[in-house]
Amino acid sequence: MSLSLGPNPSLSPNPTNTRSIRIALIAGEASGDRLAADLVRSIQKKTAGLSFFGMGGASMRAAGVRIEQDFAGLSVVGILEALWHYRRLRAVLERMKRMLADERPDLLILVDYAEFNLRLADYAKSIGLKVLFYVSPQLWAWRPSRIHRMVGRIDGMAVLFPFEVPYYQAAGIPVRFIGNPLVDDVRPSGTVEQLRQSFGLGLAKDKPILGLFPGSRESEWRRHMPTLVQLAEQMLAKGVQPVVSIASGLDIDEKEQARRHPGIRWVKGRSVDLMASCDALVVASGTATLEAGLLKIPMVVIYRLSWLSYELLRLFVHVKDIALVNIVAGRRIVQELIQSLFTLQNLSEETQRLLFDEAYRRTMVEALGDVKESLGEGGASDRLADWVLELVLIAPPRGPSE
Repeated sequence: MSLSLGPNPSLSPNPTNTRSIRIALIAGEASGDRLAADLVRSIQKKTAGLSFFGMGGASMRAAGVRIEQDFAGLSVVGILEALWHYRRLRAVLERMKRMLADERPDLLILVDYAEFNLRLADYAKSIGLKVLFYVSPQLWAWRPSRIHRMVGRIDGMAVLFPFEVPYYQAAGIPVRFIGNPLVDDVRPSGTVEQLRQSFGLGLAKDKPILGLFPGSRESEWRRHMPTLVQLAEQMLAKGVQPVVSIASGLDIDEKEQARRHPGIRWVKGRSVDLMASCDALVVASGTATLEAGLLKIPMVVIYRLSWLSYELLRLFVHVKDIALVNIVAGRRIVQELIQSLFTLQNLSEETQRLLFDEAYRRTMVEALGDVKESLGEGGASDRLADWVLELVLIAPPRGPSE
């Protein structure tokens, strides 16, 4: 089995005028927004003059993408939650279809946000557009039959994990393992001591720091924070310094939270720096668990959905673990407190093990190191940029040895 990590060396230069080439990108949540922005910057470093437009947020806008639709409020988790927002999601989908029909981009790049983007891929192919999907839907976890919807509808699938490649090869879908962009992105801006001072929170050097990461969605904040605040208050009494991460996209003021909950620190944004500053973490399931794994910070993973959404998902999900660090490792290396297991007692017991049981901490850190190694070297965005240029018939720049 061959896992391609670079451009097609047989591709010959093409005289296409790059200033006429337009690329559409669709991202529906914060993580996809960052991935798309990094990709655009990598393309811009290789070839000047391309234009970019689509659906995204602040990161894509800062990278020079013309945002036709902001994704604010579109990120939902759970079947019931998706039904509740169906009318708005449908309206945005129709708007994006009209955008593609009017603009006729040379390439459509769909970034994660699987259910929405698979529908958009259907339409894009029906009007003759090239389609590249970036970040595979979790076929290995649930609804593997979705792969049949992609056959003939996408021109490439860029995957972040090597174990995803065989799914697409078996279906005859062009696929490349490009590596994981988090390997490049998860780089703290200073030493632990420098970072702790940089937040200006008055953190004591001789007391452990517990980072609480409730998630980047409003629904996650509502469902997780009551229990996390209780945990933080309990940990304060044990000499632990709890710090809550507020995702930059949430309309929550850290100063107001500090006033309402004295003793608990609050930080908006700078999530990687905050993670690197902590001795242990409580992290909502999602990309953040992989970020914490790359930093090798001991953690416990949490998640809570509405009761009915959870029961419905149980009918479709076919994996034992949901945390990305556990899935990549192929075994459970961090504890998962999901749904009914997400209680104050369970959380308190596991948090104290993470903070005070040195042997337990050391074992977890070593296992997280193995996860980091399995994700390979950096450069994912650059490799994907080469593929993008191939798809729009521009030869990627060659190095001196090529």
